[in-house]
Amino acid sequence: MKRTALVVDGEPSILELLHFILGKEYKIALASSCYEALIWLEDNDTPDLIILDFAIKGFGGKDFLRTIKVSGMYRNIPVVILSQTGDFDPIAAEVPYGVDRFFPKPFNPIELKSSVSEIIASRQEHGMARVYN
Repeated sequence: MKRTALVVDGEPSILELLHFILGKEYKIALASSCYEALIWLEDNDTPDLIILDFAIKGFGGKDFLRTIKVSGMYRNIPVVILSQTGDFDPIAAEVPYGVDRFFPKPFNPIELKSSVSEIIASRQEHGMARVYN
């Protein structure tokens, strides 16, 4: 069974790109807002990874990240941050929760795909992957 990645980004072109580059290996759930992502989380199985645009408008990436990281159900999901800023330090200062990787936009799709594969494989090796029925 394919592993699942939840992609949360307000830019349709980024959602399409990530679906294209990751869709052959993973089941991809797309959300154009953090509200949509929360609804998806409530209605579906826990994803193996979340790719999150930190600067998404409205209920933003920072709020979404805080919500899932304080949650008992979602706190262990690995998170990859996408951001318009090329400097992760200001974002890291705002985020007291761990993130697994950071990619400034524009990002290299091949590097992102490689990181996603590495994170998911690492979690499987260490027994942190979710159990499928």
